[in-house]
Amino acid sequence: MPKNENHASKNKNPPPTRSNNNPSRFRPKDLLLLSFCILLLALLFSGLFIKQEACKNDATTPIFTDPNEKIAELQTENFTMQLFKEAVAYEPLLNKTGTQANMGYWSGAGNHGSLVRLLDEINNYGAGQGMPPEKAIWDEGTQSSLQYPSYVLMNAREHWYERAAAGSGRATIYGIEYADPHPVTFQQADLIWGEYSRRYADMALMLKNATGRQVQVWCFVQGAKQNRVFYSFEYPRLLELQEQGVVALHFAKSQNADWRNQADWSDAPMDAPVEK
Repeated sequence: MPKNENHASKNKNPPPTRSNNNPSRFRPKDLLLLSFCILLLALLFSGLFIKQEACKNDATTPIFTDPNEKIAELQTENFTMQLFKEAVAYEPLLNKTGTQANMGYWSGAGNHGSLVRLLDEINNYGAGQGMPPEKAIWDEGTQSSLQYPSYVLMNAREHWYERAAAGSGRATIYGIEYADPHPVTFQQADLIWGEYSRRYADMALMLKNATGRQVQVWCFVQGAKQNRVFYSFEYPRLLELQEQGVVALHFAKSQNADWRNQADWSDAPMDAPVEK
């Protein structure tokens, strides 16, 4: 056998190695590195998702609802039922036979605090034995501190008057300027809050049906303006409800009126509404 042929035969098929035996096979340390990278990417993406959801659900993040859609929502009886359910969720006695339901209203400078005081007095009142429990609500919520989710949405998230004040499609909310995709006029803002207040007044029907008792309505409206929500939306509806026997209206003679003292109250507003 020639010398060169023997040498060639020895190098024709070199012995197999790990790499050329199965080129696609990962070594253990490669698999470990790949797993680490996949885990790192998963953590990054999950962190980004959580951050986005947190921003989306942040209680201070504005929601730019279309005013026309909001008006349509507020003009239905379904919204009254929604408010009633929210009130009962906080105070179940409002949906119980025998409870004496009270509703509060205010308008005009200095009257807000008077109504808050009255609400607390009624809700903390200890009715005597055999007397119905007394519970009071207002357009913001039950008692003086538990606000309806619907009110929080409109007041702290949708910012109707702040958006109307901008006028140019940009609104500054909590010190941050936003582009408003649905610019709002003051007329729309007034109508939105007016319709909300009218639906609140309609809750008296549900309260009377649930408790079987006429609803007592307490109003602090000295100095209220004729073109604001109370005289434009709430009072006309309350007069209709009074004619139907659903409510009894009481108007404070002073900001210190005591709900237990009949002499502190009148059946009608003490003074004419202030003109525009």
